[in-house]
Amino acid sequence: MAFGIVVLATLYLVMGTFQILWGIGASTVGSLSWLSGLLFSQNMREWGGQAFWGGVWGVGGGMLQLITAFGLFARQKWAWLLAWISAAIGVFGPLMALFGGNFWAIFGLIIPGIIFGYLTFNKNVRRTFGVA
Repeated sequence: MAFGIVVLATLYLVMGTFQILWGIGASTVGSLSWLSGLLFSQNMREWGGQAFWGGVWGVGGGMLQLITAFGLFARQKWAWLLAWISAAIGVFGPLMALFGGNFWAIFGLIIPGIIFGYLTFNKNVRRTFGVA
């Protein structure tokens, strides 16, 4: 197995774990804020609801990253596709922010751009996953 694929799979494993933990924390804080907002403030209730659902989406995304990591370790073609799609989406957000005038968004392009380029243009990776 190529060293780069192991590094990429490990990166997805770590990112997925942290995203799940962050999502659990955000949904916990969001639900507590939503409950206290019922008593005190509508703004707090709205923020809590948004944080809760953002945390739920974060847990789902983290689980998808863990599944992708294990698929990359096993060299499954579907895992390459999931990693490629997530890297493409990861490039899209900072690219739109950059076109919107946020110069610092260029730093958000670095890691997803490297992953996207590695998955797309490295012939050994494409051959390993059967997409060459």
